[in-house]
Amino acid sequence: MTSGSDDRITAEPTKRFFVEMFTKDIALEQAVLDLVDNSVDGARRSPKEGALPLDGYAVQITLSKETFRIDDNCGGFDKRAARDYAFRFGRDFDTPEVQAQRTAGAIGQFGVGMKRALFKFGQRFKVYSATTDDSWGIDVNVENWERAPGWTFDWAPFSPQGEVSQAKPGTEIEVSPLHPSVGNTFGSKYFENQIIALIKSKHRSFISKGLDVTVNGTRVQPLDLTLYSGQQVRPGIFSDKFEEEGSEPEVRIKLVAGVGTSAPREAGWYVICNGRVVLEADTRNATGWGEITEELSLPKYHGQFARFRGMAIFESDSSQRVPWNTTKTDIDADSAIWRAAREKMIELMRPVIDFLNELDADIEEHGRDRSPLLQALTGTPLVKYESLPMAAEFEVPSIEELPDVVPYTKIQYSRPLDDVAELKGILGVGSAKAVGERTFDNALRKARGE
Repeated sequence: MTSGSDDRITAEPTKRFFVEMFTKDIALEQAVLDLVDNSVDGARRSPKEGALPLDGYAVQITLSKETFRIDDNCGGFDKRAARDYAFRFGRDFDTPEVQAQRTAGAIGQFGVGMKRALFKFGQRFKVYSATTDDSWGIDVNVENWERAPGWTFDWAPFSPQGEVSQAKPGTEIEVSPLHPSVGNTFGSKYFENQIIALIKSKHRSFISKGLDVTVNGTRVQPLDLTLYSGQQVRPGIFSDKFEEEGSEPEVRIKLVAGVGTSAPREAGWYVICNGRVVLEADTRNATGWGEITEELSLPKYHGQFARFRGMAIFESDSSQRVPWNTTKTDIDADSAIWRAAREKMIELMRPVIDFLNELDADIEEHGRDRSPLLQALTGTPLVKYESLPMAAEFEVPSIEELPDVVPYTKIQYSRPLDDVAELKGILGVGSAKAVGERTFDNALRKARGE
């Protein structure tokens, strides 16, 4: 190259390199969830008449060793949106579709989910979509596309296998053949069950609102998040709006910390952004566990806190404002909104932890069957977090307010098996425990002269 030449150094990525890097850091199950997110956004844009906001909308997922399919009747998107927006790698914020999503509380936000899933899954993909006014299709052989110049996709005839049409607006996506490793995963019953469990949790809010989701014919039921709330026990609840100068729109925050059933796998914080569950049963320092500040300290999580339930709910008309990462698998720890919310989460946790410590001591003293605190707790109704008020102080009964309980202790001893079996027959009882209780009661009555 001579000095002053107009030649320039090429820095463009090859398509193959771009696709490999583009899909490398997304797990298969998260890629499937991204496609469900797109269907949810479509349904939320145009709710049908029904008892629930998403009544009448359905998403069907089919997994096998050879093929992945997702079909929905969630309104579809038109040819102009496909051309200018849906298949772009990233989003041009000036397009009408992005502006609409920025004011609709969407959960698909970064413009990469569908494309990343299609390239991640297989060697050829077909997409057909229809609105009430338009329909279109594409059919892409990935290897041929990688070799061709340019970054465009060609249109294909509109020929869906399912029911998508202008009379039944929606979207149909099929990827086949799958990459061998993907096919082996999609063809396993374990992965099918994993996807069902994830949708049950991550999309619980939308399913509760009427969205019908099936995976290989199995209907997904929502996972309810419940806490004890009644006259004697109430969770702590904090609500606020977060606004930053120069950042629009606002973020609405609701934090709930309380007590639920004893279930170690369900204990911890649930972080929910625009209805989509980002974290579930989180017990890391990221959500406050083990935090030590000048004002207070919190323990690291252990089984004694298996009843703790916390919900951190973030809602905004712009999905870019809620504190999640690009794959919706974790929070954005650098978000000012998250940092402000986390401080309040820690504050709400402390009285709940104190109560759970007190409850543990009460059970230890009186036994699980006679603990006044446990009886007061389990006698309180379990309610869904959505039905709770916007603000409340954490309330639980004090020991002094509860009825006195006769203290109990255990008596343990061993006797020959044949002798115990003989007494079972004589006393007409069916267990060694019952033999001990009956003989104790008989001895006590005799000692008292009763």
